Amino acid sequence: MTARIALVIALVCACAHCLAQATSVVRAIEVRGQERITREAILAAMRIKPGRPLVPREVLDDETAVRNLGFFRDVKILTSVVSETESDLIVQVSEFPVVREVRVLGNTVVPTETVTEIVEKSQPLGQVWNNRNAQPIRQAITSAYEEKGYFVQIDRLAPQDDSPGTLLVALIEPTVNEIKFLGLRRMDERVLRRLVKTRPGGLLSARQWRKDIEELYFTYWFEPDGVKPADPQPTDTPGSYDLAIEFKEARTGMLNAGVAFDPQSRLVGTLSYSDSNFLGRGQSVGIQLSQATVGGGPSAELAFGNRFYDSQDTALNASVYSRIVYNFTDRGANPFGGGGDADNRFDERRTGGSVSFSRPRGDYRATVGIRAENIRTVAVGTPTQEFIQQDGDLVTLSLGASYDVRRPTNEPYEGKLLSLVVEPGYSNISRIGGNVASFTNILGTNFNLRSTIEYRQYWSPKRPEGTPIEAPRPVAVFRARYGRVFGDVPFFEQMFVGGTESLRGYENQRFWGRQSVLTTFEYRYPIQRAFYLVGFMDYGGAWDGYGTLQGFEQSSRPDLRMGYGLGLGFRVPNLGLLRIDFAFNQEGRNKTHFSFGSSL
Repeated sequence: MTARIALVIALVCACAHCLAQATSVVRAIEVRGQERITREAILAAMRIKPGRPLVPREVLDDETAVRNLGFFRDVKILTSVVSETESDLIVQVSEFPVVREVRVLGNTVVPTETVTEIVEKSQPLGQVWNNRNAQPIRQAITSAYEEKGYFVQIDRLAPQDDSPGTLLVALIEPTVNEIKFLGLRRMDERVLRRLVKTRPGGLLSARQWRKDIEELYFTYWFEPDGVKPADPQPTDTPGSYDLAIEFKEARTGMLNAGVAFDPQSRLVGTLSYSDSNFLGRGQSVGIQLSQATVGGGPSAELAFGNRFYDSQDTALNASVYSRIVYNFTDRGANPFGGGGDADNRFDERRTGGSVSFSRPRGDYRATVGIRAENIRTVAVGTPTQEFIQQDGDLVTLSLGASYDVRRPTNEPYEGKLLSLVVEPGYSNISRIGGNVASFTNILGTNFNLRSTIEYRQYWSPKRPEGTPIEAPRPVAVFRARYGRVFGDVPFFEQMFVGGTESLRGYENQRFWGRQSVLTTFEYRYPIQRAFYLVGFMDYGGAWDGYGTLQGFEQSSRPDLRMGYGLGLGFRVPNLGLLRIDFAFNQEGRNKTHFSFGSSL
């Protein structure tokens, strides 16, 4: 037993002696190849020091540590045996060149000056290129593109081979190869290609592509979940992608027939047909017929709209009609009484038509239109002096210009609109009576000019990336409008404020005059996708026009009023948006307003 122990001890001692003989100590470390990076900086990155045992694994780790300084193309640590117990290390490095200039290739979205500035913030000129600066430079360039709504691929970011002092930044801006529209049955694909502003062969903009999807969704030509874009698919060409959208078409045409009450509580038979996507061509048509049991006879109207009338995206809207217009009858109602005296109400028959063309140029749009009407007053009930008769012909030319960056067009949640409309008008009044019988200056031929300037702004909180387009969102809206009339105009060609479309809480056409101003603020909070609550406040008025009528006192100077309240909005399939607003005014009165669609 004792002999065995002695043998084991002898073997251990022999192994230890062999290991001692095999282990080499680092005598010195030599650095070769550096020019501007100091020897001390290189040695500071290494764990191996003179006097320490030479461990192969640590040599490899130190190669990595020196390479991670970022200044070197290549790093090698070589061993030179001096004796059985000592070795020298040779650190062979190859420095990157000094960056003298920055060369940017492939950029069109972000200017070269901007890319160069981004590079020089991390990599100043006159210093050795450091590979560790590549990642923050890549991130900053990518962010600059994302701020503009674009993608970018950074193909190369390194000193140029044939010009070592030049830092090459080679970018690939992804392009669209093809756009596929899938699942269409009735819809004309050509209409969608006109509506979508992303084009094959053009740059792939994430922002524009999302705008295009929103525009398609808010046409309401498709089911609520019927516009589904696929992820961009790369093609065989670097930087080129295919895009695709899957559609489920909705029914857009509707035929209605029924019986209703008009604003003067008379029984009315109605027949109408409307289609917002007629024959799948993106055109709108509307036909409406109505006949009251008493009054001025039947009303008929035919309307047509085409968003893409020609290759320049000119929009056409036209209508012809012969209809009864109800004056001083609000589409709102006072649930606490007070409907007015029916004998003091009167109607007008307006027969004529209108046509307008508008053409976009980027974010700007120009509009020209004309409206021609013959007006004939129709008295209702017992004729009294509380009516207006100014029968004759009207012709109005409309010239408009707008700057529109709202998104999307049909139901904006962000962006702004600034518009100016100038309307030279001609009137030939042949007969007057009622409360305006003394205004003989309107008889015969007169020329006038109406002008309106309007500003709208929309806000909505930014949502996380990937949020579905159809997900409901809160929206705040502000509107300011000013109008003025020059010259003598018939009574109903003045500026009017009051009622559903303007100053809620007051009767329809409550204020009138040669000048008007209106401001509105709304906040819409969604409860569900098709249902939301609204808080609103309106402030405005009109002045300097015809005198008091129907008990509505007027002012020759600005006398602005306030209306405010709460509303409910419902999106009804095939009908559009239904609004019910419960409004109060500063006189302590209230009204409930009903409307289809939204003036905002």
